[in-house]
Amino acid sequence: MSLEALKKHIEELKRDEKNSHGFRAASSFLMLEHVDLMIRHYESEKQTDKGAVLLDIFGVLQGLFVAIDALYDLAIGLTQYKYHININQNPVLHELKYIRNDIVGHPTHRTYPNGGTGFSMFAHDELTKEKITYKTYIYSKNKLDIKKKDVHFQTLFDQYHIEKDKILEDVYAYMIHSETETNLPEKIYTLYETLSLNQLKEIEQEFKRIYELKEDSSHRFLWRASLLRKSILWQSDDDDLKQLILYMAKLQASKLYDMALDLENRKGKDLYTSIPKILYSFYKFMRKHEEEALIYLEHLRDYSHPLFKEDLEALLDLKPSKDAEKCIQFLKAQKDPDLAYLIGSVLRSYRPKNTSN
Repeated sequence: MSLEALKKHIEELKRDEKNSHGFRAASSFLMLEHVDLMIRHYESEKQTDKGAVLLDIFGVLQGLFVAIDALYDLAIGLTQYKYHININQNPVLHELKYIRNDIVGHPTHRTYPNGGTGFSMFAHDELTKEKITYKTYIYSKNKLDIKKKDVHFQTLFDQYHIEKDKILEDVYAYMIHSETETNLPEKIYTLYETLSLNQLKEIEQEFKRIYELKEDSSHRFLWRASLLRKSILWQSDDDDLKQLILYMAKLQASKLYDMALDLENRKGKDLYTSIPKILYSFYKFMRKHEEEALIYLEHLRDYSHPLFKEDLEALLDLKPSKDAEKCIQFLKAQKDPDLAYLIGSVLRSYRPKNTSN
């Protein structure tokens, strides 16, 4: 979808010192146009000089980093929320986020309780205009494990354009839809109590109809709905884990409820679910080991992160209580990235002590 379709809506936004949304949308619109120019130039310009190639690589990477931020700002500027954008659900662009945060920006460096270390860095001798290569080094117990990953620019560009078009289409559909009060929040409130798959399916279909979303939409509401579906279908023979799964399902339903209310500018009831026993035990374990363990929570909901498994092992090396260990082992046993996300998210919800004076 062309950016031009949204231009009229951006120009109509108020821009004053009391509301930054108009300025955010306008500046983001211009930045997205500029990044499209950068990508076209990158694809057409041939380089052989090593310095020029490096300049192009890091320039276009920075452009893509900024473009992702601009998509968020454009969505927030036009709709007040980031519900229409969910970059992390695109595996290629999710990896771009890792490159930005853990390699280029603030390189990740782990020191583990067993004396091991873990970090990632570019393989500079293998960088070309067609692809970049990075390696993750994990040294543990006198053993060095090296994971190598190639990232092809054409794939990055293609996925960026696909995701950008989907986001622009969703935002545009939201801008032109008629604002009406629906009974979706009330239906989701009931869903929170029943966790009925039939109700969930009905709500999903109604949401897509109201906001004119396509089947491949990346809207966060639909993503949360898919997580809720997996939570409802999730089975365990362990009573403690059953309670944890129920908690995670209710949490996703409450997030759907909040989104539905926000999109209609309404206020609703507070949905509160008691924290299950084993999760509370994990939080107690974290409080006891907070200084050394907090860093290992950072990527627990990201199954694809190169240091995901090592961070889990680091937590286990701190000798958690029986119930806290059950939480960690439950996450470690998952093979589905979505289920790992659900568990990792509630573990990451631990609130550290207030260190401010």
